[in-house]
Amino acid sequence: MKRLIMLAVLCAFVLGATVASAADIKATAEFKSSAFWKHNWNFAKDDATADRDTAFDINQRMEVTMDFIANENLKAVMTLRAGTSYWGDDLSLGASDTLAVRKAYLDFNWPDTAINVKVGHQGIALPNAVGGSMIVDSRASALLVSAPVSDNVALTGGFIRALDGGMDGQIDLYALIASINAGDMNFTPFFVLGNVGGQANIAGTGLTGLQSTNSTAGKTDGVYWLGLSTTMAFGDINVAGDFNYGRLSAEEDNNDRSGWFFAASADYAMDMMTPEAFFVYSTGEDDDNTNGSERMPTLAPDWAVGSFYFGGDAWLDGSVNGGAAPLGFWALGANLKQIASFADGLTHQATIMYAKGTNDKKSAPGLYGTALTEEDSLIEIDFNTYYKVYDALTIGLELGYLNLDADKDVWGDDGGSAYKIATGLKYKF
Repeated sequence: MKRLIMLAVLCAFVLGATVASAADIKATAEFKSSAFWKHNWNFAKDDATADRDTAFDINQRMEVTMDFIANENLKAVMTLRAGTSYWGDDLSLGASDTLAVRKAYLDFNWPDTAINVKVGHQGIALPNAVGGSMIVDSRASALLVSAPVSDNVALTGGFIRALDGGMDGQIDLYALIASINAGDMNFTPFFVLGNVGGQANIAGTGLTGLQSTNSTAGKTDGVYWLGLSTTMAFGDINVAGDFNYGRLSAEEDNNDRSGWFFAASADYAMDMMTPEAFFVYSTGEDDDNTNGSERMPTLAPDWAVGSFYFGGDAWLDGSVNGGAAPLGFWALGANLKQIASFADGLTHQATIMYAKGTNDKKSAPGLYGTALTEEDSLIEIDFNTYYKVYDALTIGLELGYLNLDADKDVWGDDGGSAYKIATGLKYKF
């Protein structure tokens, strides 16, 4: 709580100084609070020895972004976050008073040009059109420079420091992104080249998506990704697609990692709803862990279809994998989006999805319930309702069902059904 008081004092000081400053301050914020009941997210059978866990929790989070604007060509941006905290942490001195700087960067246009420069700790996401980026969609310290080449083409180049581990312990990325606008068709190819220092401690960070299943100590030669994101409109029909390929090379074969990821969707805008179909495929591990990994290397993905297993929920803790599901699966599904209801501002969304693993059963691809082998499959059914109380305030209810059919010889359990009921409100201004 002391940190929140300090933040309030800081904001009052900054706002009070506005009159004497040449900069204008624009503030935006988002407050979320959600309550969720979850049952059997460990996918235990009724007769299994493992507990069929049930939990009910309430949490909240607030994020404030302040733009310090000198003029239309120059500003600094800072984002602060309080939470995510769970109700009940206050008396137990838990996370409810946690305050963190999420972003802090400078954003300016070079004088008399259309060249834009962003430098500092900022949001980084590679181009994506379906569900988010499976490579990186997070925050990082970076220098990004964007410029138009013609009326229809723009380029973005950047340097990203993904890890600073001291001498020879860095992971540096160099990215080049092209944006091609061809009327109703947009294409965004990209290429990222990475240098992984010999002393980079990947195992001690959140970047374990660069490692193979059987990874050991050893020098990494480098990593790269290439991809294409595209959207196309044909009247009321919208088609989107993503293709990513990545490869990490190392001196030892067991540390190599390479694979690809593909996602596509198509929807049709109608007066009462928007039906959508989607398909996703990612390569999985083979049966030999000594030859490296056949899953695409990742940095910090934030990707989801549906709103329960892979992620995609509107609240703070309403999905099994939370947008970072282990690769090695394919999925086919359908959504009914923006279903009009009997009251203004009330909409619904329904999802049905079937997913199956592409990892060999001998590959040990991850944890039970979060990774899938070729012998595992799941069905997801969601029905979500959202109501706009005001333009800036939304309340909602999400209902989800999952059934996992797992290989008992691999996991020691053969699956089970999971459920969720999540409700919450979001205020954004």
